Amino acid sequence: MLILFTITTIALTAAVLSVVVNRLDSKNTASIGPLSTTSVGPLSTTSVAPLSTTSAESLSTTSVESLSTTSAGPLSTTSVGPLSTTSAGSVSTTSVGPLSFVDQIKIDDLMRHLEQLQVIADRSNGTRAIATEGFNGTLDYITSQLEQNTNLIVSRQYFTVRNYIIQGIPQLQSLVDGNVVNHLYLTDFTHILFSSRANFDTFVPVVVIPNLGCQDSDWTNASAEDSVALVKRGNCTYTEKSALAEKYRVKGLLIYNDGTAPDRFQPIQGVRNNLNTTIPAYFLSYNLGMQLGNVATNTSVIMNIDVSDANGIGNICADTTTGDKTKTIVVGSHSDGVPAGSGINDNGSGTVGNLILALNLAHLFETSSSYSTYKYRVRFCWWGAEELGLLGARYHVDQASLPSTTTVGERLQDYLVNLNYDMLAGPNYRFGIHDSSTVPLTTPTQALNGTSQITGLFRQWFSEQNLPWSNASLGGGSDYVPFLAAGLAVGGVNTGAGGIKPASERDQYAAILGIGNGGLANAAYDPCYHQQCDRITNINPFAYEKVVKAAAYAIEYLGRLNDLEKWLYPQGRLKNFELFNSHQLYDFRNDPDLI
Repeated sequence: MLILFTITTIALTAAVLSVVVNRLDSKNTASIGPLSTTSVGPLSTTSVAPLSTTSAESLSTTSVESLSTTSAGPLSTTSVGPLSTTSAGSVSTTSVGPLSFVDQIKIDDLMRHLEQLQVIADRSNGTRAIATEGFNGTLDYITSQLEQNTNLIVSRQYFTVRNYIIQGIPQLQSLVDGNVVNHLYLTDFTHILFSSRANFDTFVPVVVIPNLGCQDSDWTNASAEDSVALVKRGNCTYTEKSALAEKYRVKGLLIYNDGTAPDRFQPIQGVRNNLNTTIPAYFLSYNLGMQLGNVATNTSVIMNIDVSDANGIGNICADTTTGDKTKTIVVGSHSDGVPAGSGINDNGSGTVGNLILALNLAHLFETSSSYSTYKYRVRFCWWGAEELGLLGARYHVDQASLPSTTTVGERLQDYLVNLNYDMLAGPNYRFGIHDSSTVPLTTPTQALNGTSQITGLFRQWFSEQNLPWSNASLGGGSDYVPFLAAGLAVGGVNTGAGGIKPASERDQYAAILGIGNGGLANAAYDPCYHQQCDRITNINPFAYEKVVKAAAYAIEYLGRLNDLEKWLYPQGRLKNFELFNSHQLYDFRNDPDLI
């Protein structure tokens, strides 16, 4: 008998129409309840079997007990359980041969390719961030592996990241009561990404914006027009402050840290502005902000910074040559890292995991007479610039939803589901299954059933493998977001980012995996998250192989369903994609700290 666990639902409490993403919530948030054999009905290993080397049995209406909202939380008897009992959810029993996609996944293959990403990063000053040799080398490596070893149809898609590349050293001078001070870049201030260039030839008066600058009245009372606005961090997002600054026609914006914690004194690198920002903006240290703000009169500044666009940032997609193009399974991972490190767990692990999935599925389709192809096309994609706010995935979804996109297979209406894999090998891992109950309140209702189905599918697999699992939020921290916002079902698994593993989760995992195998309590899932130490040594091979096997299982299961569209969308899909503006519903900025 298989044991499921009582999972505490991660309740989404946002009551606004945009979701603030703080520290990649979907990578961090986890909950897991105590072991229970009575809270969830058992799943029979003979009636609900994973795809195996011998059979893929249809799901029976009597073999899967309902999951109640009091015992399992996220999945209820009214919203559709983890596995549909309709004919759409049955798996074809005539198309599955003796081979299993899951069995093709080997840790040695994963690590061999991951080591190559480390080599690529080392050749690029230890980074694979966009607009670097490391990022371009990563894309070239993915492309060469696909083109040399598969018959998948490989394509690249290019986009531009505005105001990203800094030329020279930004300057900030202050003039206070006749005294000129030159402030140090990175020590006293940083550039807020996507903010425009500045070339002040004279000092411009500084106006202090009261009340954290989150209301129109704060700006009108300050008479900020034609000044440089100085505002403290807090209460609303950086982009909201910037939008108000532009609205009230300031010449520049200075946001400063609030000094409320030891890590909130220094200027923050990586803070992002709106993509269409037209004013220059800096982020200041707490001390500098207070110095400029405490002076009653005669404070002015010069801002000089030369920034340019990052052009030719790439997405890669690789399609199976078989399967219905109008019913596509999209499997995605982001290919970029942060400037601070090699990005081997984040997200070299997902990049390589996705590559191994593509290589092995293509090999099965091409070489095995006993492994038949799927009814549905599978599209493997590697998104660029995720670390800058999911830009590559957003661009892809935007282009696919344009009325001018008419090529069959390239339209958003041709996509059925998005499976996302971001951070798969954290050293202090948990098996975090994206929890359908945590989608933002603004998610189109058409996406809810399928997302719930996928959540249940992953839970079933981990339980049948006698592996523990946790809930991971779908709040908005990775590349599934634009797909979900457009009404598509999504799902995936990750091993956690900078979030802290609680003792209860450590104990739960140790109870299943053995004493000493539950990880470290009160420590980060990935202690090297977004840091220089995110190298090849920052990988847990056991967790890595299991997560990629789970990913293979999900692809194979969905690919074998007789009617995947009905399984995901029994009430029908979202229509009029070209009229749907996902940007109105979701906040994509994904900053290290938004507020």
